Amino acid sequence: MRKTIQILLLLGLFYFGASETFAQCSCVAERRDITPHKEFKLADAVFIGKVIEIKNTARDKDIGSYVETVKFEVKKTWKQDLDHFVIIQNKIRGCINGFEENEEWLVYAYKMQDGALGTYCCCSRTRLFSKAAEDLKEFEANGEQPTNIRQPR
Repeated sequence: MRKTIQILLLLGLFYFGASETFAQCSCVAERRDITPHKEFKLADAVFIGKVIEIKNTARDKDIGSYVETVKFEVKKTWKQDLDHFVIIQNKIRGCINGFEENEEWLVYAYKMQDGALGTYCCCSRTRLFSKAAEDLKEFEANGEQPTNIRQPR
């Protein structure tokens, strides 16, 4: 009986711990079929950028919550004119894009409630530029034209 209770407790802990982990990126299943064109239309800015700097600031260490601030050098942009350097802020709880310095990314950015640009972590089509051929091909097929990059003064 004692072993059964221990096993049930262990299974219960795993179940509740795992469900929180899966829930953090549950939007992936909902957005799995989103096309590059649909994501393009939803995003406030779409650009190709090289990661220049990454900073992580803990918000609540107990639940693994933090703010990831990523500075990009913009190489090409669509949807709106962007500055040569753009900062993306993601408020994250256990889910990351996997940005690394010197990598180039295709970023689908959204204006957050505080006005900052951010991505929806694993819930968007934001991806390494080397894996973005389908997206770029679809932009071209739909006649999406690049906009301007504002140069620093």
